[in-house]
Amino acid sequence: MKKITNNTLKKELKQENNPLYIFIIFIALAALFLALGIFQNQKSQENYIYLNEIIENKNNEENLNAYLTIANKPYSIAKYEGEDTSAFYIVFDGRYFYIAYLSDDLYEKLNVEGLEENPITIYGSTTSTPNEVKEIAIEVYNEDLEESSQITMDDFESYFGEVYLNNTSLKTTNYVFYIISALLLIISLYFLTLFIIKKIKIKKVLNKLDEKKLKTLEKEIDADDASHYPKHHLILTKNYIISTNHHLEILNYKDLIWVYEKKNKEYGITISRKIVVMDKLGKSHNILTTDETFTKKENIFKEIISKISNKNDKILVGLNKKNEEVIDEILKNS
Repeated sequence: MKKITNNTLKKELKQENNPLYIFIIFIALAALFLALGIFQNQKSQENYIYLNEIIENKNNEENLNAYLTIANKPYSIAKYEGEDTSAFYIVFDGRYFYIAYLSDDLYEKLNVEGLEENPITIYGSTTSTPNEVKEIAIEVYNEDLEESSQITMDDFESYFGEVYLNNTSLKTTNYVFYIISALLLIISLYFLTLFIIKKIKIKKVLNKLDEKKLKTLEKEIDADDASHYPKHHLILTKNYIISTNHHLEILNYKDLIWVYEKKNKEYGITISRKIVVMDKLGKSHNILTTDETFTKKENIFKEIISKISNKNDKILVGLNKKNEEVIDEILKNS
């Protein structure tokens, strides 16, 4: 890219870096939310309590994160009607029996030989055991036992506890922070893309200028007859319009055929205004856009349009049907 020495033009081009700064902010926020997600999920994993401790020391409290070490194959006892992927099981950790509600996938992982030597740890949350499940568990437990060794409903808590491990309700990962992070990343990539596009367009425009023309342009910017509208990112020199409204545009007055103001309305209310110029090829250039619709801006718009039209007496002024017809005729004959 050609080296710019004019401070005014440098300043205008510098604001084209704004999407890069926004990209940095959003990528930093994405990284922050990603870190928060990782931290939260690591912290939640540390909060799992062994099921026996919940039964003995936390009064069979529900909705606690719990884990169990399974040292024997689970024994299926019941299944909810219409539930094809999960079931209730009696499980054993090497010391005590428990009730667990497991997914079929997890059951397949536990239905293997050698659990006594290599127990598997499972996770879930505590849920109060329904009476019908208690009755089935007691019936299954009492099978093949002598009557003197069988248990009753009064014995259930001391054998199994009042809560079971519900593996199907397990949420191993909280994705909220990850989703926010992903959205922020997408937004940041949008602004990075916008920045790259702006840089490419600036480079393309500047590459069309030879060193002599660039020096002339910079000299005109500093001339007394030049007008700079920094808030609107517009410079009017003796021979050129220099706009960084959307990206860098350098337009010669002699190449223009039309200038007009256009108002963007919604529900009859003006929400933005812009100044548009058209060149000989019929291409429109939006050289100024503002959402300021107050009356005090009228003079600035009129001043800019007047200065542009005074540079070339062939430039039509105003958006109206007559000018549209004249422009159509000019473009047809060009």
